[in-house]
Amino acid sequence: MSKNKNPKNSSAKQPEAVKEEKVQAAPAAPEADLDIFDDFDDDPLGATGVSRKSLVIFFLIDTSGSMKGTKMGELNTVMEELIPEIRRVGEADTEVKIAVLTFSTDVKWMYSEPINIEEFEWARLTAQGVTSMGAAFKELSLRMSRNSFLNSPSLSFAPVIFLMTDGYPSDDYKEGLKTLASNSWYKFGLKAALGIGNEANDDMLAEFTGSKDTVVHAYTGNQLAQMIKIVAVTASQIGSKSMTLADQNDEELSDEDVYASKQKMLGQQIQELVAKNDNDDVSFDSGW
Repeated sequence: MSKNKNPKNSSAKQPEAVKEEKVQAAPAAPEADLDIFDDFDDDPLGATGVSRKSLVIFFLIDTSGSMKGTKMGELNTVMEELIPEIRRVGEADTEVKIAVLTFSTDVKWMYSEPINIEEFEWARLTAQGVTSMGAAFKELSLRMSRNSFLNSPSLSFAPVIFLMTDGYPSDDYKEGLKTLASNSWYKFGLKAALGIGNEANDDMLAEFTGSKDTVVHAYTGNQLAQMIKIVAVTASQIGSKSMTLADQNDEELSDEDVYASKQKMLGQQIQELVAKNDNDDVSFDSGW
């Protein structure tokens, strides 16, 4: 895998407009009646710019030796299928970009910068080494700034961050997570995680996302494909929505409340879709 592989040059086209469903935002406090309006009136992360909005979707993917074989093969296949689906996500004025960070013994980016979804090509991953998740968290924090990967001149949505792993970190992930927690983009971003196989620790993944509702698990290849698509598409849809929240007195709520509501919506929708797509014919104990 080449870190600096250039994506295929292709004619960029505008993403298709997605008809936005009216979604009732989860209340930020008891008895709070929240309404969803159309636009953010201000930018909590200090972004300035013009009408086109930017959304970066970060995939953090475990490529350690335990992922070798069927797990990595299935993951590569579903990610290749996923990219066209993400191209249909977002409003016509949203520029969606993809950034892929892999971690094993070393931490590597698939490309040297986020790539526009219209030009992105999946580079198939291989697996070897140990699970340096803490190092990946530190690298993500370093790059997730306006001086690096989030330097779009247009108004930016908070990023979507999707972690996938099949085991427990081999380094100090808590130290890395502490570093990441100080990053404002991480604080306001939509976070989800997928545990793969029997060794993945969902409690540890919930530390990353902040909620068990935004953690899902896959024990078979079929479940892996379902969970990746459910989480990635749902998170992208919610992440690209412009919304302002007001309480029952029509007083605008804080930026923290806005993003907390989006994160809660993500958890609710993921769990609903997971339950709906649960296939009784596939045993969760069948393993890989």
